[in-house]
Amino acid sequence: MILTLSPRALADLDEIRAYLISKSPQGAESVRSAIADTLDLLARFPGTGHETDIAGVRIIPVVRYRYLVYHAVLADEVVILHIRHGARDAPTRTDLR
Repeated sequence: MILTLSPRALADLDEIRAYLISKSPQGAESVRSAIADTLDLLARFPGTGHETDIAGVRIIPVVRYRYLVYHAVLADEVVILHIRHGARDAPTRTDLR
């Protein structure tokens, strides 16, 4: 399966890193690694996770951290739409653009 990160998801990763690196460079690397592992899992098993209230959008938690990966599964591609901390409110469809 092809894995594609939307511009929003790429910006999310930059924001997560910027926030965490000021707190703990080692912690930032641990979170980055856990997110990368989750993305690898999605590429291998695109049906992983569960549906959200938004049609066509699925969600999977990042193991050990409170981040959630919102994604859509297309014919031969998994599109990562948004990566968001679980303490935040669920995104709306417009948040996923």
